[in-house]
Amino acid sequence: MKAIVKTQEGSGNVKLTEYEKPVPGRGEVRVAVKSAGVCGTDIKILRGDTWSNPPVVLGHEYSGVVDALGEDADAVKLGDRVISETGQSVCGQCYYCKTGRRLMCPNRLSIGYGVDGAFAEYIVVSQDIVHKIPDSISFDEAALCEPFAVALHGVWDSVSLLPVDTALVTGPGAIGQLAALAAKAKGAAVILAGTPGDGERLEIAARMGIEHTTANLNEGIVRDLTEGRGVDVAIDCTGAESAIRQAIGLVRPAGKFVQIGLTKDALEIDYALLTGREISIVGSFGHQWHNWDHAIRLLAGGKVNVKPLITGHYPIEKWEQAFDDMEKQRGIKILIHP
Repeated sequence: MKAIVKTQEGSGNVKLTEYEKPVPGRGEVRVAVKSAGVCGTDIKILRGDTWSNPPVVLGHEYSGVVDALGEDADAVKLGDRVISETGQSVCGQCYYCKTGRRLMCPNRLSIGYGVDGAFAEYIVVSQDIVHKIPDSISFDEAALCEPFAVALHGVWDSVSLLPVDTALVTGPGAIGQLAALAAKAKGAAVILAGTPGDGERLEIAARMGIEHTTANLNEGIVRDLTEGRGVDVAIDCTGAESAIRQAIGLVRPAGKFVQIGLTKDALEIDYALLTGREISIVGSFGHQWHNWDHAIRLLAGGKVNVKPLITGHYPIEKWEQAFDDMEKQRGIKILIHP
């Protein structure tokens, strides 16, 4: 089968190649991949800036159809339309596995960098992480359930948003857009902030109903929209130090700051705000089972529309163009179709 593979460590070393078609083992299912989203993590793996386990097939945001069943795999049936979580290999015995936090397992290997992922014609995953999707959700929309689950975990699980709250989201990429939609679904007023180069992305957000978008975030804008208090919650989806410092400074006293975007190992923030304003800082990583359930139900019920976020489609043979679009921030969510 055709697959996009990280062949060895270091910068580059990613190529489209013929790869052995996987065979599902006990409790596993094989999925014929229909749509797979390019993530910033894929670009970091291409650059050699983050860990991977080569040789490994990249890609962790996907949808498809069940194509084969391993022994004792009975959670789904052949032909089912499905998506899956990312934590393919976990110990199953540690505190985090036992309490439903698979991604915190110290032995976890996730699809797309720890074990073979979805930039291929087929992927094999444990039936324990598979979710069926209804016919009302297209394969393209379903491929966005992974980043949507990440956004829902960061927004819904980390803070208790009220309809009277104002939430600031920094970064209008896929996660930021979905975090803004998650906050809007709670009834909160949302400010989505980007840079002067994010004009097209911010226009898409405005068309999706995000009330306030800005390419030049400043204190005056926030004060005007919050009667001088500051935002109740700030959610960073950039990982950039400058954006993080600015966002924390715009949180009202006793408000919360949520970090979703991956950052460098060390950065400087105004730590005195934690005591001076009683600001709480919460970190968010990945997703839990219920976030996927919520994502599917929101899409199926028409309460959230992610179609405007899909800005590019490529066959697997043109993966380099898809990666280049993602790296240069042309569009929001780029899909590869194996």
